[in-house]
Amino acid sequence: MKLKMLKSKFLKKSLMLFFAVLFVDSLSYAAIFSKPQMEEIKCASTKTQLFYFYLNPQRANDIKDFSFKCKGNDVRYVMPAWIDPTLADMAQRKVWRDPEEGEISEADLWRTAVSLIYEFLEITKKTFPPENGGPGIQPALLVKEYADVKIRFQMSLDRLYRARLFGSFDGRGRTILAIMDLILKEMDAILESIATSNPNKYNQAVIAISVLSQDAFSIMLKPPREYKAPEPPNKFRELIINIFGVLGCVLIFFSVVMFFMLNEDKTQKWMDDYKKKIDVWRQDFSRQFLNININYLVAIPIAVFGIIGIITMNIIAFMLCLVIGTIIGFKLPKMVLNTMKATRGKKIDGQLMDAIILMSNSLKSGLDIIQGFEMVSKDLLPPISDEFALVIKNYQLGTPFEKALGVMEDRVSSKMLSYMIRAIVLQRQIGGNLTRVFERIVVDIREESKLDEKTKALTAQQRIQSIVVAIMPWIMVSVMFVFQPDVMIRFYSTPLGVFTGVFCIIWMSIGIKVVSSLGKIRV
Repeated sequence: MKLKMLKSKFLKKSLMLFFAVLFVDSLSYAAIFSKPQMEEIKCASTKTQLFYFYLNPQRANDIKDFSFKCKGNDVRYVMPAWIDPTLADMAQRKVWRDPEEGEISEADLWRTAVSLIYEFLEITKKTFPPENGGPGIQPALLVKEYADVKIRFQMSLDRLYRARLFGSFDGRGRTILAIMDLILKEMDAILESIATSNPNKYNQAVIAISVLSQDAFSIMLKPPREYKAPEPPNKFRELIINIFGVLGCVLIFFSVVMFFMLNEDKTQKWMDDYKKKIDVWRQDFSRQFLNININYLVAIPIAVFGIIGIITMNIIAFMLCLVIGTIIGFKLPKMVLNTMKATRGKKIDGQLMDAIILMSNSLKSGLDIIQGFEMVSKDLLPPISDEFALVIKNYQLGTPFEKALGVMEDRVSSKMLSYMIRAIVLQRQIGGNLTRVFERIVVDIREESKLDEKTKALTAQQRIQSIVVAIMPWIMVSVMFVFQPDVMIRFYSTPLGVFTGVFCIIWMSIGIKVVSSLGKIRV
């Protein structure tokens, strides 16, 4: 008997606790919407219902001109004239086949999705307190209904996407589908807010769905964007612009000439410095056994970029191209010299082992190092034969042999050649077995060549990537010029186009430098 009484008391207390928690929870959700927000939800529900009736061929006549209160204001909506003929075509087009429902028309698919949004809003209205026209049910008790509508809406939206109805409603379908995507995300947020007892998140998600559903309805009321044919080009205006562009370029050219003429002393000093620099470059090229006219290397980039600037018929573009061409023109000789020097050094590296073996054999046969150099200059091919012959020639003209070797070391970019020269200089100063040193250098050259080959194999991917990074943008630009030459020329003739091109070139150069540096391993 006592046990039964204890059980009944425990049951009563549990029920009281449950209803207390339920009551507190309901209170926390009871005031979740303010009065303006509830008006927003009601307005969204009415508009969504109106949207549904617009898609229903059996609608009542009063739907075409419908008035109601929205947020305290009297609003009136007249159904657009384009809906009826468009809806007739949509009702005839069967765009989906379902095993149970059979063939479904385009209009039915849209109507289903809109009806589910309306149903979702109607479920939300159940949370309104009685004084605002609702039963005051807490959202936690509606979670099953919310989840059911959300799943059906997701399936309906999936059908719309898979049927590719982006062009529905005279092109409005894409925008409405995007809005429905956002509504689906907010439905997920509502379910999550109920699961985590987060009334603020629930409030925000419901209001978001209300606003989005009204946006979808307003899109239906907007007239379609009409095609506006582009204005025919005014050839006379373009001719005048081109003439003024050419005149501007000519005036800039003459202004630069006048500036240099008025500053004759500074110009003369600059010309003298330029001639000295040209002489230095000419000597450097001559030391590499290259006969190149330095003036051409400087002038060609300036002329090419100047012509490009004139073609653009834009003063700013012309000035920018001229500046770029000048910078490249004065940098090009040094770049060409370094490239040729590196290329020549690699060729000499490839011949150096044969040269050292030949000199080592000559030393073993009783000849001295100078005679060994003469044998290399006669028996081997250029460029190493030219370098060794130049050392012998300088020595015969009275230059100390060590100094002639030092000049060759400065002239040739080769690490192993530097080792050989230092070994020869040390041997001539303090003595030693030069044959042994040569044999060791030959072994080092063989090991380094193996290491270089292995390094190249390991970094092949990075080097290919740097080549692709360097080539692909130019290929894409070339393709665009082939398919849309007018658009590309018109764009790159504007200051913005020139700035964009220069900006891209600078950052592409930085990217190429970074990617190529990843494939370099310094040993």
